[in-house]
Amino acid sequence: CSGTIFGYTPTSNTSGATYAWTRAAITSINGNTGGSGSGSVSEVLTNSSTSPVNVTYVYTVSANGCTNASTYSVVVTVNPTPVLTSTVSPASICSGSTFSYTPTSSTSGATYAWSRAAVAGISNTAATGSGNPNETLTNTTTAPINVTYVYTVSANGCTNAGTYSVVVTVNPTPQLTSTLSPSAICSGTIFGYTPTSNTSGAT
Repeated sequence: CSGTIFGYTPTSNTSGATYAWTRAAITSINGNTGGSGSGSVSEVLTNSSTSPVNVTYVYTVSANGCTNASTYSVVVTVNPTPVLTSTVSPASICSGSTFSYTPTSSTSGATYAWSRAAVAGISNTAATGSGNPNETLTNTTTAPINVTYVYTVSANGCTNAGTYSVVVTVNPTPQLTSTLSPSAICSGTIFGYTPTSNTSGAT
């Protein structure tokens, strides 16, 4: 995985063999810098792209004053760190409706795991899952409440150590709090009634 150490120990059936290696510069690996060394390889390889990249170490083997004219290409695949590319601020929903969210990544084959803590004012208990939550969220209060889904992204056997907080606002169902039984009026007079709600901004 990107950001981890590639360790490689060369061996030969010729006693006393020594090893020299070179690694060409690759645009998306370690800032486009190459490298060289002898014996074992122990390098942190960082893939800054969104796709797996093959890194080739070209080995030359020598022993007893003789060098093999042929070289050996040791090829390691460096998988990228998958990231979440879908929005972390989805549109708000109304209480009692389904929160549907499709996570995406620029890395092919990415999978997604999520967790959601219990939130005061939301009737749902804590939950975990993968991919799209597709959950019906119920707000039991009179004010909007933010619900956070914490996403972890994995691909090609690599998991991003960072997490993503996807926050959706669950708006309450507004209720009429003014009386449903106003005082009687006399015929020919104006009926005036001012509706109220304990939900701010109600119309």
